[in-house]
Amino acid sequence: MTIKQIFPDLNITPEIRAINANDISDNSRLVKKGDVFFIKPGSAFDVFSVLKKIEAKVALFVADKKDFKRIRQCNLSKPVVFVKDMNERFYKAVDLFYGIDNKNLKVIGITGTKGKTTTAFLIQHLLIGLKQKASLIGTIKCIIGKKTFQATHTTPDFLSLRKIFSEIKETGKGYVVMEVSSHAIDQDRIRGIDFSRCVFTNLSREHLDYHKNMRNYFLTKKSFFLKNANAVSIINQDDDCAAQLMKGVKKIITYGIKSNADFKACDLVVDKNGIKFGLFYKEKYYKVECGLLGKHNIYNVLSAIATIFSLGFSLNDIINIIKNFKGVEGRLQEVRKGIFIDYAHSPDSLEKALETLRDIGYAKTVCVFGCGGNRDKGKRKVMGHIASRLADFTVITSDNPRNEDPYDICRQIESGFNNKNYLLIPDRKKAIAKALRLKGKSDKVCLLVAGKGHENYQIIGDEKISFKDSKVVEGLLSK
Repeated sequence: MTIKQIFPDLNITPEIRAINANDISDNSRLVKKGDVFFIKPGSAFDVFSVLKKIEAKVALFVADKKDFKRIRQCNLSKPVVFVKDMNERFYKAVDLFYGIDNKNLKVIGITGTKGKTTTAFLIQHLLIGLKQKASLIGTIKCIIGKKTFQATHTTPDFLSLRKIFSEIKETGKGYVVMEVSSHAIDQDRIRGIDFSRCVFTNLSREHLDYHKNMRNYFLTKKSFFLKNANAVSIINQDDDCAAQLMKGVKKIITYGIKSNADFKACDLVVDKNGIKFGLFYKEKYYKVECGLLGKHNIYNVLSAIATIFSLGFSLNDIINIIKNFKGVEGRLQEVRKGIFIDYAHSPDSLEKALETLRDIGYAKTVCVFGCGGNRDKGKRKVMGHIASRLADFTVITSDNPRNEDPYDICRQIESGFNNKNYLLIPDRKKAIAKALRLKGKSDKVCLLVAGKGHENYQIIGDEKISFKDSKVVEGLLSK
């Protein structure tokens, strides 16, 4: 594709118009030979410092007119096209290379504070069980046909997401199940995608370092449903913000336990073997079983059932297939008997995980958790208070401290404890080792290692260090 085709309206020289572009890039680490590189300054990285290093690969640079002086200082030998509307130019260029196939792909988006990953995997599991093609884009991994690769974000950046959709398009007609983060909504990463179904799980405190307050966070989530006016929205009616969320949304299916929802669960049984409940839909009663643990997962199962049923599949078939769901890595994953790994890293998710372990029959719980550095500091004391109240003993430790002092973060968590039922061990491996000793061999005592779930790294400073909670547990127990 030529520069003339990408920028047909720009007043540029014939020589520049004739330049051939192999691809689009806005990431200096991923740029390839022949790319058109969009220079997009970020808050944490000085992109201007690497332009000279990558220009041998670049066919042409695109820069914002306001950055003219900085570009001149870089002394680039490759041509630079200056534009006013940088983001719009970028979106249009990506559309030319990686247009969305909204006709042949039905996209199901799941948003909410918690439950996105489990719900996405449940929906994909059901679609595959119903003999449908179903790709998945989410926090843990992406699945395209038989291809699986590790995810870097809950929802990839705009260009990466379009490239994934381009791969999915090659597989033919089918479904795409994807987690939609509040960051992705706010940053327009999902622009151009027509969602067939929009699923809302719940809303609680999270990402306030980014959104600043809960109202902004809520409005970002709500905008996802308003912008997809033709989609069917599947909404958790029990959530406190459901009524406000549903205002202005046209096509709605509700689910819940406490409310009089379209898909309503009753006769709940929650134990170490999983969940069982009765499902009321249109005055008919169905029995549902699934191996997931905890009352909170009943909501995830309800949302998945409601979503798939809304697509025209048999409710009886859906209920039969959901019995075989094996769970999701790092979501109350029992790695050894009585030892659980969970991604809980917000106040509400930690509370739900600890309550679940109590509800399914454990007499005592030992907990290991920390809070990420350079993120919402206000939740640290809150999470400390929750652990103090619901865990019998807690080892406070590190969780991606980034550029903060791990001990300072631990002390802020400690400020929420009302009891002396805790220790501070900033080294996460030593903290897990101590917690394993505290748990001992009793079947009545369980251990929850919370915060990182499926993650296989620790971010210390600006460096990612290999670290996976489940592997650490296995390694310590094998000694």
